[in-house]
Amino acid sequence: MNRRSLPALVLVLGLGLGAGGLAGAAPALADPGTAAQARQEAAAAAQAVQRAGERVTAAQEALVRQRSDVANAVSSSIGAQVQADHEERAADTARTRTAQRVRSIYIDGGVVGGAGRGLALLTSLTHGADPTVALAGLSAARRVDDAVDAAARTRAASAREDAQQADGGAVAAVAGLRDVAAQVSAMTDALAGAQQRLQALTAEAASLQAAEDAAAALAAAQARAAALNAAATSSAEGVHARSVPADYDDLYRRAAATCAGMRPELLAAVGQVESGHGVNVGPSSAGARGPMQFMPATFASYGVDGDDDGTVDVQDPADAVFSAAKYLCANGGGQGRDGEAGALFRYNHADWYVAMVQRVADELTGSASLTSP
Repeated sequence: MNRRSLPALVLVLGLGLGAGGLAGAAPALADPGTAAQARQEAAAAAQAVQRAGERVTAAQEALVRQRSDVANAVSSSIGAQVQADHEERAADTARTRTAQRVRSIYIDGGVVGGAGRGLALLTSLTHGADPTVALAGLSAARRVDDAVDAAARTRAASAREDAQQADGGAVAAVAGLRDVAAQVSAMTDALAGAQQRLQALTAEAASLQAAEDAAAALAAAQARAAALNAAATSSAEGVHARSVPADYDDLYRRAAATCAGMRPELLAAVGQVESGHGVNVGPSSAGARGPMQFMPATFASYGVDGDDDGTVDVQDPADAVFSAAKYLCANGGGQGRDGEAGALFRYNHADWYVAMVQRVADELTGSASLTSP
């Protein structure tokens, strides 16, 4: 994820700047420079716009590279989990029925399925008759019961494996969105920088064809960025809160307590979106690492020894979570909803990313417990 500082989101999507508008808005410099200098300024601005356009393209490609649509992946995960639960209940029922039949036969001497095998065995043993026939029947019945039980357990195990794979797909889909957010963050910075360069051109430079072409290219790039953000927003709306593993739940709660006003659900939401609570620890396409997906430079500034083992490791869950609490807290994460939004925007410069994480945090806050059963 991008951790570079951006004081405020200066990108205005769909700005549609024209050459005349830029020329009129450009601040005049004390020394406008020579015609050659004006050409150099216009060329530099054009290069900045070109780099911004490349960033937009990279973000678009990142969105396309998502392994699966988030909504479909999450729905598949939920469906697979429901099926796995059903198969496990069926296996439990089969085992219970087998146990009941065994008890009926060997303890109660009851009639099983109308076949009277238990009674036949009891009669043969108490009247001195050869119990071979009855025992053979019981053995056959047990083989059938064992086969049914084994088949039920096999189906349950297979369904649980499918559920785990589907769950991994859902985590990967969200991780794909996180990578998109990192690309959008870089795109936002590049577009903002290009816009500032154009706005800072002298009147002479802004009137050159290169500057006019750059202004048109910037407007086109901003329009593409708007479409990208709309598509990413749509995908992000399919991301909802998931249960939190007990070990991470404990870390989120203890780390949040180090920042006045911070809710542990905020950390849990970041942990879910960034790595699926340690499932995908990177490195990401942007170079972020660990359960909370820190860029190396940011972790060097905010890294905390969360488990007091004498080392600060971005891959260590305790260190990563406590460091995330420190980073978010330093950027307003404990100062109400607006503070959270600002802190999350520092994580990734994408409004839809902020909305996605806060929605997950809200859903966790409204649940009875963070912890998975």
